[in-house]
Amino acid sequence: MLNKVMFVNRNAAENTPGFEDWALISITELSSTKASIIDGWYAVHRSEFDDEIPHYDISKSIVLMTADHAADIVDFVYSIAPHVEGVVVHCKAGISRSAAIAKWIAITFKLPFNHDYKEYNKYVYHQLNEANDRRRRQ
Repeated sequence: MLNKVMFVNRNAAENTPGFEDWALISITELSSTKASIIDGWYAVHRSEFDDEIPHYDISKSIVLMTADHAADIVDFVYSIAPHVEGVVVHCKAGISRSAAIAKWIAITFKLPFNHDYKEYNKYVYHQLNEANDRRRRQ
């Protein structure tokens, strides 16, 4: 049963052999190639969105995390939680998007997490909470 979550950068994720009792959530941007993940994970979920929050600068072409992205991640975590010991979440730098997802997992499943860590993407975290609330209402 799920009892650990960690967030790392892309380089660490690409150089970590898979653990059969762990799952991996891989977050990349649409503008980059998918991460090269080593086989062996219980399950891998891939999603593509930028490390951004909503703003009004239309000169920048970005892809925000959508409700569908969030719902897919929430559904994935619930589906693997009974079967894995832990989840590794990665994004490019391992600071913001991955931290938001790891924080959401930790709080939802009552796992240890450094709650003083403030660099997580608040928009991503909010989207995950909204998706989780929608899931509960179904």
